[in-house]
Amino acid sequence: MLGKAGGELRKFNEDLWYRTMNTQETPDLIITHCCIGMSDEALARLPSRDNIKRRIRMLRQDKKLPSSPNDPNFPNVPTALTVTSCGDKFLRSDTGSGPDRTLIFASSKQLDILQSCDDFLVDGTFKVVPEIFYQLYVVHAIYRGHVVPVVYSLLSRKNSDTYQRLINEIVEFAPCWFPGSILLDFEKACINVYDSSFVNISLSGCYVHFRQNFHRQLQALGYQNRYQDVKFAHNINKIAALAFIPPCDVLHAYSSLALHLDDDYQDILNYFEDTYIGRLRPNNIRRQPTFSIEFWNMRTRTTQLSTRTNNSVEAWHRHIGCIFQCAHPTLWSFLQKLIHEEHATHAVHIVHINSGETPKHKSKTNERFERRLLNLLLHPHDDIVMQLNNIAHNICL
Repeated sequence: MLGKAGGELRKFNEDLWYRTMNTQETPDLIITHCCIGMSDEALARLPSRDNIKRRIRMLRQDKKLPSSPNDPNFPNVPTALTVTSCGDKFLRSDTGSGPDRTLIFASSKQLDILQSCDDFLVDGTFKVVPEIFYQLYVVHAIYRGHVVPVVYSLLSRKNSDTYQRLINEIVEFAPCWFPGSILLDFEKACINVYDSSFVNISLSGCYVHFRQNFHRQLQALGYQNRYQDVKFAHNINKIAALAFIPPCDVLHAYSSLALHLDDDYQDILNYFEDTYIGRLRPNNIRRQPTFSIEFWNMRTRTTQLSTRTNNSVEAWHRHIGCIFQCAHPTLWSFLQKLIHEEHATHAVHIVHINSGETPKHKSKTNERFERRLLNLLLHPHDDIVMQLNNIAHNICL
């Protein structure tokens, strides 16, 4: 039995691999760094210095990469870019040459988290993606109160077939992935695929995107300047406040609110009907809206203290932008930095989370608004319009 020495030797090999593949240090310097802190028992079990230096040279020789591809029909990903900094398998799926090529990456530890969690956030980012792909689409898990990236995928398109292929591939290498809830963007192709792929899944639109959609519609209708008026803005916020009314009461609340608003708001009311509750037909039956009430309604997520926004995901997108420091890098450069990012995710986040690190607290201002909103939902006003009016005090588009 190697005992403690076995653990030291494993750490030596991991550190050696990482420094060899990710620095320009000389073999002697790498060996010196990796030996720091090792016990005499562990040092005695190391191969000779010449053998270790030969191993470093062979690793670096294997790392030499071919020219980065200019289209998605390249034969395969170089072996050095298919593993993590610790030598763990990283490339989980490559659908092969073609215009709809998909590459999916996840470490073993990320897959463990993926298959142990119930709640997820998904979103794509575009600026840091190699030009031969369309988006970097990432699955984030809510793990012990923290949001952690667990699957990275390079997608060539943004349609139902692409998302369906992605989910099918993930389920192949993570057969115990059974998401209970997913927070995502207001993208119909993505929504439909998740809804048809998992039984009893709860899909929720991101509240930030809900507000952004509202704001864009105000701009499209020419109401941007009018929204600076306090009374007009408050009435618009009352419409947005419908997201916090119990789903079964939304239609009644909307009808009651509409009676209190004059013709100045008709265009935005029409937009809300078409998009979120369905326009009323002459037979008093509503058409199917673009998004179901259950998808955009935030009452349950708020009362259960579940996340309503993808702010942490947006923060990760900004972080990735800082890491890459350029738009549309070459594919090989992108993958090298993604490997570094996975290592940082494990070393800086997952290890600390497993050690009991608590999630970041919201700002005092946000906490105050959250407490007010929660109190309104748990102890609502009897009059539905009054309830909307008071919820609106806690909303800003």
